[in-house]
Amino acid sequence: MLYESKVPVANIWTAPQSPREMDRHVLQSSVQIKEWIDQQTYEQKLALCEENLIQTQVLLGERVIGLEETNGWMKVVIPQQASRKHPQGYPGYIPVEQLNEVSESEPPASPLIVCQKKAVLYQNGTPDMEVSFLTELVPVEEMSDSFDVLTPVGRREIKKEDVRRASSPSSMSGKDALAIGKQFIGLSYLWGGMSSYGYDCSGFVYSMYKACGCVLPRDASDQAVQGTPVASNHLAPGDLMFFANDNGKGAVRHVGMYAGDGMMLHSPKTGRQIELLSLSGTSYEQEWAGTRRYLKAERGRCDGK
Repeated sequence: MLYESKVPVANIWTAPQSPREMDRHVLQSSVQIKEWIDQQTYEQKLALCEENLIQTQVLLGERVIGLEETNGWMKVVIPQQASRKHPQGYPGYIPVEQLNEVSESEPPASPLIVCQKKAVLYQNGTPDMEVSFLTELVPVEEMSDSFDVLTPVGRREIKKEDVRRASSPSSMSGKDALAIGKQFIGLSYLWGGMSSYGYDCSGFVYSMYKACGCVLPRDASDQAVQGTPVASNHLAPGDLMFFANDNGKGAVRHVGMYAGDGMMLHSPKTGRQIELLSLSGTSYEQEWAGTRRYLKAERGRCDGK
């Protein structure tokens, strides 16, 4: 059965038992994701990773396949987030009350994409809901300065300046993905994060490339085996750099975007913010495990998909 998320940002939990008491208010049909993030201490945010509580996130309207419903929870996979964890997409659990069942098998061909870090949906001229960068909305009517859009919670309005049509990867380059990513410098890391309220390392590059019309696998370890390999002396802005323990020989644990001149743009870890980092003299020099190109260096198609 096919479903869509009806909250601005929904956590995909590892198991129904994963949420803590402090997480209860983000399990409802009304979610305040920023407040949930801000109220957590460093240790509580770190636990999302170290205790394996959260897998990933989905945005308003993002579609999932429901596999099994038990006690108010739906076991799902996310088709747009490819993963070796499941052949149909990234797996996890989401509260049933955060989902709408949908009948059609294919999403709209030409959605509007939120192009600002955040945007407001209005209902009859009144602010109703804040949504994340990259949220997809179905246009139903164009006004002079806004669009009427169809969402999982009904018809809403959004300002024209907050949205654009989807990009074609044939018109975008890795440099474009890098430029889009730079606007998020200073945003705090969030384990499992896939929204402009917080990204993890692979969620960050996934989202910046998706903004260019190129859909990557969800996790760094999967991203590292697709695309086109690039030699260290042929790096171009936007290429994905991968890092692993054991001097780069172990399992891939981190990804960032090459930013030129020996710099990398990345979302580092809990307690840190998205940053431009000089690789010289850092542990990343020893942990480099290869580079992949998904968008061509200047202009081109999405490689590896």
